[in-house]
Amino acid sequence: MASRGFIELLRLADLAKARKSGRQGGQDTDWRGVVFEINGQQLIAPMGEISEVLNMPEFTSVPMVQPWLLGIANVRGRLLPLTDLAKFLQLPGRAKPLSQKKVMVIDQGAIFSGLLVDKVLGIEQFSKNQYRAEAIDIDSPFAPYNHGKFLKNRQDWFIFMPSLLAQDPRYIDASI
Repeated sequence: MASRGFIELLRLADLAKARKSGRQGGQDTDWRGVVFEINGQQLIAPMGEISEVLNMPEFTSVPMVQPWLLGIANVRGRLLPLTDLAKFLQLPGRAKPLSQKKVMVIDQGAIFSGLLVDKVLGIEQFSKNQYRAEAIDIDSPFAPYNHGKFLKNRQDWFIFMPSLLAQDPRYIDASI
């Protein structure tokens, strides 16, 4: 649980909200995701693709890499490459100190990586009937990593798939 502390806290907070509102888990709410914000865009990543959320750890820069690879952090004895997701996607920069950002950790097979985002806002639940196979605008830098959306309370919740990012050759090869 220690390695997934923040995710577990988000899950427990969501469970408490569900109990308070009378919402029950189960077949009606069978998809959950981590809501995050980057450069003013709110997205949601599947719970199973984010292993944990961290405060910005101390890191060491690595020479001869792309500018979006900030460096390597030691997280409980594992070396975690830190990617500035906004820089990787070539989004215009926003002046927010690194210490105020969050790191979403991907731990899938051979990929162990941290994605730097502006905020992690919590966990949101959806039912299957809220899913729409509608992609984000094709001109969006998030388009290659999008897998539809959920429509809930008249709001579009576009899905960001870290697994698609982890398959992108540009992301995998950060060397110059």
